[in-house]
Amino acid sequence: MRDLRNNAEAAGVTITSHNVHTEEFLKKFNEKPDLIVLDPPRSGLGQAAAATLAELQAPEIVYLSCDPSTLARDLAVLLQTERMPTGAKSNAPKYEIGSIQLFDLFPQTYHIETLVHLRLRT
Repeated sequence: MRDLRNNAEAAGVTITSHNVHTEEFLKKFNEKPDLIVLDPPRSGLGQAAAATLAELQAPEIVYLSCDPSTLARDLAVLLQTERMPTGAKSNAPKYEIGSIQLFDLFPQTYHIETLVHLRLRT
């Protein structure tokens, strides 16, 4: 948290941060964020948290993952689109992948960090 605050101050950016579990935070959150930054543990967000975050419909989500399998599970929820009859409207999340970057921070191991930038479709 200290590094986050120092970096924000150095960049001249105002932030609000909360150091709680995602599920606990989302129970009390009732605003539409401009940006969601995710850096979950290896176990990922989980389907319930991912679905709740998608419902917030922030214009952008940046997701840093250390496990490709939990990233894939969470992205399946965030990118979900329902097949609807022609002309019908869906309230399903409509995110699309803007970019994916891979980082090999642990050479000679199978570990890979993945940074995914999601945009809300307009």
